[in-house]
Amino acid sequence: MKLRKDMIDYLSSQVVTHLEEMDIIDTGGERADVIMEVSAIITRDLLVEDSLNDEVKRILEEKYAEIDSANINYHKMFQMVKQKLARERGLIL
Repeated sequence: MKLRKDMIDYLSSQVVTHLEEMDIIDTGGERADVIMEVSAIITRDLLVEDSLNDEVKRILEEKYAEIDSANINYHKMFQMVKQKLARERGLIL
């Protein structure tokens, strides 16, 4: 995951605060619970991307000889495969 838990918690708190200030949500006495739920949602979303990254790495490892012999840029190929899989699965990254 690209963000530490404390950073995700901080961002979640900021999102909830901003939404409250804009009168988009009213957390009432459940502010801490709402922040925890937002943190959980962000964490799940980041884990989906981590899982996708791991899958792309596995795919490219299987094709390493072909990639290497064709002098293909690994980083560009990684991004292309990741975008293709995300598009096929309806993921927004």
